[in-house]
Amino acid sequence: MSDYIPDEVLIEILARLPVKSLLQFRSVCKSWNSLIANPSFITTHLNRTKSNTTLPQLLIIKYTSHIQNQEHCISCSDDQTFCDEFVDLENPFHRSGKSFKIVGSCNGLLCLSDYDVSGCALLWNPSIRRFLTLPESGYSVSDSNLRFVFGFGFDHRCNDYKVLKIGYLNDFKTGGSVLCKVELYTLSTHSWRPVCVVDFKFKFFINTSSAFVNGAVHWVAFDPAKKRGSGILIVAFDMGNEVFREISLPNYQTNGRLHTSTAVAVLGESLAVIDFESDLVPADLICNFHIWVMEEYGVIESWTKRYTVIGQHIFSNVLGFRRNGDVLIIQGGLPGELVSYDPQSHQIKYHGVYGNSFYVYTYIESLVALDAADGVWKSHGHPSSPNIVANQGA
Repeated sequence: MSDYIPDEVLIEILARLPVKSLLQFRSVCKSWNSLIANPSFITTHLNRTKSNTTLPQLLIIKYTSHIQNQEHCISCSDDQTFCDEFVDLENPFHRSGKSFKIVGSCNGLLCLSDYDVSGCALLWNPSIRRFLTLPESGYSVSDSNLRFVFGFGFDHRCNDYKVLKIGYLNDFKTGGSVLCKVELYTLSTHSWRPVCVVDFKFKFFINTSSAFVNGAVHWVAFDPAKKRGSGILIVAFDMGNEVFREISLPNYQTNGRLHTSTAVAVLGESLAVIDFESDLVPADLICNFHIWVMEEYGVIESWTKRYTVIGQHIFSNVLGFRRNGDVLIIQGGLPGELVSYDPQSHQIKYHGVYGNSFYVYTYIESLVALDAADGVWKSHGHPSSPNIVANQGA
């Protein structure tokens, strides 16, 4: 069939189709299979998907069921049907039985890591049901005092995906931690290499979240050399230059409240900060969540408070944002329920997803392949269709 259609026309047609259809069309003929698997076409399809603002973005939600105490991954469209139905995904860590967390998302790829001292991590494209386990790095996995912080992003300069791994060694004498090693994985080489870091003084918080914005990964960290209360800042790692830099947080006004924690996130295409604030009176503990956005990246003066989530003790954590501006929040304690909060009307939408240990990340469908992938859900042929489930209380 393709003999009667010019290649450029065929590419224009196929590049507009969803991933599920393209996976099926790879079976039409050898020439179509070769075209769809070509890196140039994958990039064309990815760019068209990213530029199409009419397509609903997808949200992947990881949580631990409060009933079976099992970890689940579900995916749903971020549109009017949000969480009415979801795709139940079998995550790559399911087979090993390890607990995992989502490190980050970029161009349809997700980076996952375990909670163990082994520092195991992998890349996963849920749209094509493929994953790639990252090789062992230069750390000694026998040391039970090691703790790891990961970051994931894309280097536009060399068209490569990278994973940063920061290892700390707990110092029980001082109660602090000592930097052990910083390593960088690149997908193109499928290997780790050390990153030269001079006078790295930052301390990361346990299970800190990360945000990939403007070609850099961001975390909230602490500089012990600074005075108490002013030592909290954002640490960024530029995936292109492969250097760390500091970014100051917004100038918070306490107003008699206690700032308990800070987290980074992505709002639209901008770097955002979620400031957790609570009353100083324990008997009437009420939390507010202030959302700040860096309107012009790298310009500290451009930090702007976008809105505040009105304090309610039933809100325990902010996970992220929907495209319509709603804030995704965990309501309640253990277990909690995933809800959407409209900061303009203060209305709450309930989605019937209950559990613990929630992670929420935005991703898009893509054909981004993982060469040398060590896991597919079907040992022969193409990935099977996902299991779509109507939400009746996940």
